[in-house]
Amino acid sequence: MRPTLPLHKGSTFKKRRAFKHLKGSVWPEIVTGLFLLMSVAATIHLVRPHWFGRKHLNTGNLPPIRAAALTGLQNLVLVACHAVFIGSDYSNAEDLASWQLLPYQQVPGQTNSFLQHMQMGIGAAANDPNALLVFSGGQTRLEAGARSEGQSYWSVSDAHGWFGHPGVQARAVTEEHARDSFENLMFSICRFREVTGHYPRTIVVASFEFKHSRFATMHREALRWPLDRFRFLGSPALSVSALQVIHARGTS
Repeated sequence: MRPTLPLHKGSTFKKRRAFKHLKGSVWPEIVTGLFLLMSVAATIHLVRPHWFGRKHLNTGNLPPIRAAALTGLQNLVLVACHAVFIGSDYSNAEDLASWQLLPYQQVPGQTNSFLQHMQMGIGAAANDPNALLVFSGGQTRLEAGARSEGQSYWSVSDAHGWFGHPGVQARAVTEEHARDSFENLMFSICRFREVTGHYPRTIVVASFEFKHSRFATMHREALRWPLDRFRFLGSPALSVSALQVIHARGTS
């Protein structure tokens, strides 16, 4: 006599039959359901900031209270940084030894140009209470370690009391990834969006005058930014020889 197969609940025989039935009729519906669930989850993730407001925006490492105070700002003031501070006293920023400088930058007065750019940017932000000031510049010098140009300019400005405009400090942030002037502009626009939740209405750039065409024409046009919403503040180059070296090296 053929042995009777165990057909009680939980038996191997019934499990195999149930699995076979499931595989043939229900699996397509399960896969479709999972796909739809994943699609809905992705959609919620993308539109969540618009549903629940700016509190869900990625504002970098800013404290929530400060980040909330910056969301209403409309205009971007960009200071394009050019060197990393390596000294121990930020109030002594005029000293060439306090900066990690390239050979062509090691000329008297170079550090004063850095301070002038800070003052131009801070002054522009002080005159516009709706402006966010961004010091832009990454970790561009291997010898300086993890220090960035943007943080250097922010710290020097802070040590100098924001050059007579201490109220600007609350509206000043850094962008610490840019490696050249194009990235100064593009990454600062992104940083503005990250902090405020929207793109700037107008842009003011502070840098060397010889970079006017580079910023106002090449970079601005590459990003398709309207000319009537762009302004450039420039300071003169230190010397003809320094300017020739910069152009010859293609330094940004």
